[in-house]
Amino acid sequence: MKRFKNILLVNNSEIKNPAALTCAFSLAKNNNAKIRIVDVVKETSSYQPILPESAKSINIHDMLVQEKREHLDSLLRPFQKEDVETSIKILTGIPFLEIIREVIRKDHDLVIVTPEGKSEFKDMLFGTTTMHLLRKCPCPVWAIKPSSDVPFPRILAAVDPDPDDKEKILLNRKILEISSSLAEMQGSELHIVHAWDFHIRSVMLPKQTTDEIAEEVRSIHKSWFEELLGKHVPDLPENQAHLLKGKAGIQIPGLAKEKDVDLIVMGTVSRTGIPGLLIGNTAEKILYHVDCSVLAVKPDEFTTPVEVNE
Repeated sequence: MKRFKNILLVNNSEIKNPAALTCAFSLAKNNNAKIRIVDVVKETSSYQPILPESAKSINIHDMLVQEKREHLDSLLRPFQKEDVETSIKILTGIPFLEIIREVIRKDHDLVIVTPEGKSEFKDMLFGTTTMHLLRKCPCPVWAIKPSSDVPFPRILAAVDPDPDDKEKILLNRKILEISSSLAEMQGSELHIVHAWDFHIRSVMLPKQTTDEIAEEVRSIHKSWFEELLGKHVPDLPENQAHLLKGKAGIQIPGLAKEKDVDLIVMGTVSRTGIPGLLIGNTAEKILYHVDCSVLAVKPDEFTTPVEVNE
């Protein structure tokens, strides 16, 4: 997975499991990449005037920065012997904004985060910072479940082939490149899925006719899917390619549960007319129903709405 050379790891001090850190260092060693680990301190200037006189000399912001820096130093200590270039930075402001600005400033090509939130992973994924990153971060975002096994034994790549859609062609290529190289690097079992759906609501057509049309649609999607796999993952075993009829938001999480998948690699942005605003209805449904780590990929043309402060 040589694509990733400049990794940004977002620390979540509430999560004690080191899965995200372990994954970041494993990836960095294999890619000869560098890691920057960051944490964010929210703005504290409004609290300074209300401190009691005995504490007026205390700079709350500097104190919090120092605490977080010491915590990050302790996290990195077990990895000091690894031959990986690392650095630490404490950001100040609204977490998702400052993380994305750091991505833009330093040209990071991957963000790794352990989602914040409630105990269930789907609730964590929909925590404020994580969802903002999934929606607006310009580079891929890897949301790692706290209890994940690293490496990931089973990986599922979700694709949506359409030979007439240039954006989908490029996004599918990126998804398969990342998922197949990651599976090779970690010795993981790779599954690839394409879910297609078809509805005719007219009562004027007999069932036999609608069945014939549905079979023709399935045949078209099958040829698209096979062409995509033949081009990018020609050695994939037949039983690891899944063409499913039904809504992707239901079929893909169902397959992930059936195959006990540890990581889903998927595209997350659909056309909305407003760059970076929405994640895409299908992708959001998938995210809400999965219970495994997710690596979210965006099209090359994606533009984040977040601007870097001068």
